Amino acid sequence: MDQLQRAAAPGVAERAETLADAACELHDSVLAPSAWSAAAIEDGIESMEITALALMHAHPDATDVMLAIRSNLARARAALGLPPRDGEPDVGGDEHQAVSQPTPIRSRRRALGPGYQGVRIPQDRRAT
Repeated sequence: MDQLQRAAAPGVAERAETLADAACELHDSVLAPSAWSAAAIEDGIESMEITALALMHAHPDATDVMLAIRSNLARARAALGLPPRDGEPDVGGDEHQAVSQPTPIRSRRRALGPGYQGVRIPQDRRAT
């Protein structure tokens, strides 16, 4: 696996730190099952699903791992009797059924016209 970036985009490190602190505070406050409500459980799972989606962009090798995590979170929703996430298939109670990878969005060139030949970069220009 290649080295990860040393510096994050503006605001990313601060938000990730805030997320980690909030997760620790949540853990410390819910050590008993009676502390949870159905809405709180759904919010917790949803925050993990969204975090997994964000981490898919952290590194090219992270996509498969994050898809596996999202699949397990979908199974957790089903096991706890929660509705599936919007746009996700219902996995039911079958632990062998997996969530399929979302269909990728295909990008198109638009408004470039039939004669578009690309951007010309001088040969003496060096990559930054």
